[in-house]
Amino acid sequence: MAKLNRTSIAGVKRAGENDSSESVDDLDLRYEELAAFPTLYHRYLTPVYRFLYFSVGDHHIAEDLTSQVFLAALEGLPDYHHRDTFAAWLFSIARHKVVDHFRRRQQNISFDEAVSKLIVDGDLLGEVIDREEKGRLAGIILALRPDEQELLGLRFAAELSFKEIASVLRRRPSAVKMKLYRLLRRVEKAMNV
Repeated sequence: MAKLNRTSIAGVKRAGENDSSESVDDLDLRYEELAAFPTLYHRYLTPVYRFLYFSVGDHHIAEDLTSQVFLAALEGLPDYHHRDTFAAWLFSIARHKVVDHFRRRQQNISFDEAVSKLIVDGDLLGEVIDREEKGRLAGIILALRPDEQELLGLRFAAELSFKEIASVLRRRPSAVKMKLYRLLRRVEKAMNV
């Protein structure tokens, strides 16, 4: 399967652009880019959807935003410069779509409400935790700062690696790991009180 690389991306033109000097090599590069996209789509569809659902708390909105993220990624391939991993770039797009969604709607549905809905639905927390523990955990998560909630969403809902989260948040992987472990210790300590 074709892989995305800096050389091939430079050769990809935006849809609708027409260059009479376009070579066969440029056309081949465009085909390779497009050929790689379905593999990337299937790899990241579920993690992107989970992150968006965790962020907005509504199944239908998360589905719409997921399609917008992948459409934006496909359209933005010519501008992807490989500074970060593809996952980091994709989740940056997803984060922007969440912000745009709330800005456009001018709703103040809080991240807390989205987390509450997740916990009530039980999609990501599993059947192992009983209702009482879910309620306690929900209260603890709702008390966290939005950046801490986002970190939990990227790690556990989207299942990103520390390196991918670091790229999305523009931090060092070691700093992300330390922040998450400290956060998890605080949550665990609060659960055991």
